[in-house]
Amino acid sequence: MNKIKFWEGWDTDIRYPYLFLLLLGVLALLLGIYHYFSGESLAFGWDKITDLQVVPLPVHEITRLLEPFTLSADGYLIFEQYDVGLPTINTAAATLMLIILALCVAFYTAAISTMKQLPYFGSILLLMLFLATFNFDVLGAFGNASSQLLLIAIALLAISSYAFQAFWKGVNFSLRLLAMLLVVLLIGMLTYRGGGFPAELVTLHLVNYSTIGTLVATVLFILWVAYENVNALLWINTQAKTPERRFSMWQFILVSVLYLLNLVLLYLRHIGYLQLDLFYINGYFILLLSAVAGFWGMRQREQYYKSLFLFRPTGAVLYLVFATIAFLSIGYAFATANDPLTVFYHDMIVYTHLAFGVGFFLYIMINFGRLIEQRLPVYKVVYQPKSFSLFSFFLMSLIACVILVMRTQYRSYFHVQAGYYNYLGDLYSASGNDILAQRFYEESDLYDANNVKANYSLAAMHRQDAQVNNEILRLKDALEKRPNPKIYVRLANLYDEKQFFFEKLYVLQQGAERFPESGEIYNNLALLYSQTSVQDSTEYYFDMAYAYNSDNDFVLSNRLAYYTRQAMLDPAKVVLEESRKGKAKSLRSNMAALRQLLGRDPQNEDTFMPDSIQAVEDFTLFYNQTISRLNKGDTTRLEAINSYLASPANQLFHEDLLYLKGLVHHYNGLPREGRRVVENLALQSERRSGYYYNALGQWMLEEENYRAAAAYFKQAKDMGYIQAYLSQGYALALANQPEAATEALEEVAFTENEAAVAVAQDLAEVLQQDVKTIVTEVPDKDKVQYLLTHLPRLSLEEVNTLVQAVEEKDLKRRAMIARIDYLIGRKDWRAAYEAIKETAPKLQPEGELRSALNLQQLKVWLYAGNYDAVLNRMDKLYLTDRDKRQRLYFRARIAEVKGRTEEAATRYEQALKMLLYDEEVVLAAANFFDKYKPEGETAYNILLSGITYNPYAAELYKAYALESLDQGLYTYAEQAQETLQNLLPSSEYSTFIKKLNQKRQEVETRADNWQL
Repeated sequence: MNKIKFWEGWDTDIRYPYLFLLLLGVLALLLGIYHYFSGESLAFGWDKITDLQVVPLPVHEITRLLEPFTLSADGYLIFEQYDVGLPTINTAAATLMLIILALCVAFYTAAISTMKQLPYFGSILLLMLFLATFNFDVLGAFGNASSQLLLIAIALLAISSYAFQAFWKGVNFSLRLLAMLLVVLLIGMLTYRGGGFPAELVTLHLVNYSTIGTLVATVLFILWVAYENVNALLWINTQAKTPERRFSMWQFILVSVLYLLNLVLLYLRHIGYLQLDLFYINGYFILLLSAVAGFWGMRQREQYYKSLFLFRPTGAVLYLVFATIAFLSIGYAFATANDPLTVFYHDMIVYTHLAFGVGFFLYIMINFGRLIEQRLPVYKVVYQPKSFSLFSFFLMSLIACVILVMRTQYRSYFHVQAGYYNYLGDLYSASGNDILAQRFYEESDLYDANNVKANYSLAAMHRQDAQVNNEILRLKDALEKRPNPKIYVRLANLYDEKQFFFEKLYVLQQGAERFPESGEIYNNLALLYSQTSVQDSTEYYFDMAYAYNSDNDFVLSNRLAYYTRQAMLDPAKVVLEESRKGKAKSLRSNMAALRQLLGRDPQNEDTFMPDSIQAVEDFTLFYNQTISRLNKGDTTRLEAINSYLASPANQLFHEDLLYLKGLVHHYNGLPREGRRVVENLALQSERRSGYYYNALGQWMLEEENYRAAAAYFKQAKDMGYIQAYLSQGYALALANQPEAATEALEEVAFTENEAAVAVAQDLAEVLQQDVKTIVTEVPDKDKVQYLLTHLPRLSLEEVNTLVQAVEEKDLKRRAMIARIDYLIGRKDWRAAYEAIKETAPKLQPEGELRSALNLQQLKVWLYAGNYDAVLNRMDKLYLTDRDKRQRLYFRARIAEVKGRTEEAATRYEQALKMLLYDEEVVLAAANFFDKYKPEGETAYNILLSGITYNPYAAELYKAYALESLDQGLYTYAEQAQETLQNLLPSSEYSTFIKKLNQKRQEVETRADNWQL
């Protein structure tokens, strides 16, 4: 252990700085490893293209006239395909590199100050050359004097270090290092304060220009440790304490040959002589092993270089300084995805380790072969050759290394030039000088044709200028030399038009063949095939994407959207179960849409209400979840919707958010607010006004305001909304206007929708029959439809006959409920009560019909004055969520009857918010306030709101006209009178006019008396 931790015996003034530098080297190594795996993603990472596709989501379904009416809203499915983002300049990596590099300069300068004079001057010369590569003059510090900062930096460092080397030799290493750190800090302050550029640009300038210097230092370090792995193998074979535990010469030869054979295979692969898919030890891993071996080997070689400087502290510090710079330089090349330099470094590792490895193996065998055969500890004397000197080994190995480089047509030199120009291109791209950046990237492409870094950066420039053809050409060039799955994906995405389907397919399949483990390519292939009828291929590529993609939520989301769009419910349900724990917003959004389509309750634990909408998936998740939570009495989302609407950034979603606001209002007990929002939308939106008028018609159907529903459907029909044709006919039939309904149903033929036309013809034929024919000749369904349409016109005998004629159980239940409505309408409470008793045993304990019957029962008790029965049974009887709102009205009426006027006023106000569409509720509330609070305009305002919401309610208009006279608003009364002429039969209208005139005379007489 003491041999490993050799620094533990050093003085503290050397040990602690050395350990700090060691940690700095480990940090540089870790940064290099991190960027090795993530650098490409940081430089040009995966992006996504979001495609929103509309799917009709059922919002609410009702049955009217035995036909289902479903209101659907536009739900959104998210399809996401992979794309590649624009290149980013990794300023964070540059900043870290510059900080560590500055510390290395301080350590280097402090270390060389302990050398003897001749090696010191050689080392200070290297430092000067290294500082020159920073190109300080371009920064323009201290005015326009181009070289002042460089001279100042050289002078400060050289003078400081020389003072310690020549005059203050007794100063300990810690103080030397502290002085050098202060000098480096001073140079940094002068550079950043005098440059006149943003700090990020100054950092990029210093780092990217100095890469020539760091590259030379890296190459020197690679040469330094090139043979250390063979030396380590020698130590492993001969380090045991006893000969019996040491390995034989043949074992050493075997492991060494295997190691060198791997390097030979790597070299042959690099020069193109070998294309076999074999297992190779990564070159960078080989360098790491060499660096670790050289960490201790440096101390072992002290006898070789001790005439120049000692290992403690100079040799130890210099080794770590060069190792740290090497790790930084290689890591920065990966952090910027500078592929010419990453290839260069890998090539240099292979060339040097092969040449020096073979040379050192021969050196060992020639000098110490017999000693190894005798199982002696040769590692102790490996630097004491007898016949083949170390100088001969270095010279021979260096010549072999040069030959290997020459054998590749000096490719390494061109890689260095290309990588350097890529760095300069990044610098000027970050500064906004696209002309120079493009020039440097083109120079890089000239030295290393088709390198990915330069061509993708140029392609990105063409992308920003919308030059698609030039971008395609650059991406194709990038694929020529070093194929990359990201380039395939980006190139394929440029063929996004339908006419380029096969071009896109070819590029993606080519990419999948070249990179068979790219889940991103498989995902895009699956989405491409999803546009065709080739379902098997879609399924296959989704399976492959799921197998090879690290982001399974991404694939599940697309798969769920695909099954939902194709109405493949069985596989969709399977994926829905698999996705229960999914976190991705797009996946949760698609899950919410599917659950709504399947009629499943929303996942209560998954509630998404962000403070702001940052991305498309934020909107779709919130929107789809809100649709699925309607009818739950939850208005908490209104606050979020209002905040989104107030933000100009959400203009794209403005119309959807407004409609969503209307839906939340309507289905959670605020019908007036919901209708106002959607009516405004219908007026503002030319493209979708028909849809919004149809939605309003659906709402009126839900509220049984059938004449208003027919009017809205008429507006939707006039706007070209096809589905409204049949709906208008049904609404008119439900409004007990069979003649008008028949005319509307005949117009359904214009839609050319065969199914709708057949339904319309059947209903029109039923409406035109007489009672006798209906009773004897038509199916039960037609009997019930006829009964519901003609109900007010029929006699009690005819109603009973029709009800008795219906035999089918469910239809008979509906007919019996209609008969009760008929009796209530005639105010025959006893007969209605008897009919309720007859009907009750034949209904299910729950359901819409049971709720309707219970509501009829409560109304009969209320009208008959049996208030205690209403109070006692109201909360016990089954009612649907919508019918439960009537409890507010019942409590208000009872409070009024009991003389609790304040409670009644509060109850009526609550009821009006939720039941403004109910004519009976509005009339009762108006009568109450007119009777108990006549001094204000409360009753008038209630009636005005009532006719505004329901402009076809004749009873409301009658009350409004009379109240207008009471308020002295004669003009409004006359307008109401004109409206009533169209709403009432002539006989009923004449009767009301007499009442109205009488009321007018009373008001005028009262006014005259008041004046007297």
